[in-house]
Amino acid sequence: MIRVFYGKKGMGKTKSLIDQANQLVSEGKGDVVFIDDSSQLMYDLKHEIRFINISEFPIKGHEAFLGFLCGVIAEDYDIEGIFIDGLTYIVKEKTENLAGFFESIRQISEKFNIKFFMSINGDSDIAPEFLNQYMQ
Repeated sequence: MIRVFYGKKGMGKTKSLIDQANQLVSEGKGDVVFIDDSSQLMYDLKHEIRFINISEFPIKGHEAFLGFLCGVIAEDYDIEGIFIDGLTYIVKEKTENLAGFFESIRQISEKFNIKFFMSINGDSDIAPEFLNQYMQ
């Protein structure tokens, strides 16, 4: 399952991600990972959530980020949910160029039974068509 929170800055996407992550770790049976490009949100998350500040790693582009995610999953087969705040800031690419990335994430999600939650800044009136199936 993939859920995308897509909209303009200031619409509460990050708050929704935090709330969902905290809820999943409370109600779920597996591990939860939260990925952001700074440590600012770390203290808003329950301590059981594995927080990763992606800016500490030399990730450039969606392919490198996909490899990073696969490494995180390979290290911990108990992951139930992965939360990614600000996907386009992390991969430094435009949303419309990420259709292949989302197809890979869909396959990973199905194979390993992992829920992916992501926030992306953008105008929801002109969101890329491939995102419609994942949007909140």
